[in-house]
Amino acid sequence: MKHLPHIWQFIVAGMMLIAVGAASAHAGMSERTVLLDGLDRSYLLYAPDRMPSGSRPLVLVLHGGGGTHSGLLRQTKGVWNQLADRHGFIVVYPNADRKIWDFGEGLVSTNRRRRVNDLAFFEQVITEVMGAYPIDQQRIFAAGISRGGQAAWFLACKLPGRFRAIAVISMPLPAFLLDDCQSAPPTGVVLMNGTADPLVPYDGGQIRVFRRNRGAVLSTEQTIRFWRQRNGCDREPDARTVIDRPGDETTTYRTDWTKCAGAPVTLYRIEGGGHSWPNGRSRLRERLVGPFTRDIDGAMTGWAFFSQF
Repeated sequence: MKHLPHIWQFIVAGMMLIAVGAASAHAGMSERTVLLDGLDRSYLLYAPDRMPSGSRPLVLVLHGGGGTHSGLLRQTKGVWNQLADRHGFIVVYPNADRKIWDFGEGLVSTNRRRRVNDLAFFEQVITEVMGAYPIDQQRIFAAGISRGGQAAWFLACKLPGRFRAIAVISMPLPAFLLDDCQSAPPTGVVLMNGTADPLVPYDGGQIRVFRRNRGAVLSTEQTIRFWRQRNGCDREPDARTVIDRPGDETTTYRTDWTKCAGAPVTLYRIEGGGHSWPNGRSRLRERLVGPFTRDIDGAMTGWAFFSQF
């Protein structure tokens, strides 16, 4: 470039910057890494081919314990990506170190051999995505199942005001997060829990995986009551709906609290449902995780709730 006339040096440099910007914000699926505490941490990012102009929502989708970002993409049948194409938002699938999220506290985290700072990881991922795409900071959401559901609670309470709403599957509020969540600002919550979950008790108590305790959770009803009060919602719900598709063993009861000073709360009580993504695929057999439900789709239900904001 040093042999080009002065003006052409600026032109070529500008073209190179444009090319770099286009590469950092390309459409489709890509795997990306961030360096944190000497470790390369990865995440999958999906951007629609045709995205509307202006700032767009961002959804973090969080896998459960023992899972991976690519595994969750298969588990959800790619529905989040389909919704992103239809509604114009960015989807990110973070990947846990050694398949287990580290929240800095709680039984599972403190028993890890190698500790990592997943709060910093999530923050770094969000910052990087916001640097590449026009993200609406008022519409950042998180959805997760099982320990990924714990990660959604963790983000709502540890990064107050960052997440507008969360969608949680198969996971009431962990007891170790209760103190952190006391001062969290209003956050929209949609919770999808099965009453026949053999791993995470619907009515609260110890999570049990392979006969080992994995920490205590509040009951589903206590969780909903906590967030209803936290969000300034009326005590009585303003809508109840029964959803029962033929062909499975479950019936789903939806309860909505929308008359709230802060943000709405919705519960999907999946009567007879087990520990799995609604209408998704499972890598575990039904005898281990309980009955699957087809009454609702976890991704579609999550986005329908997020799209209120």
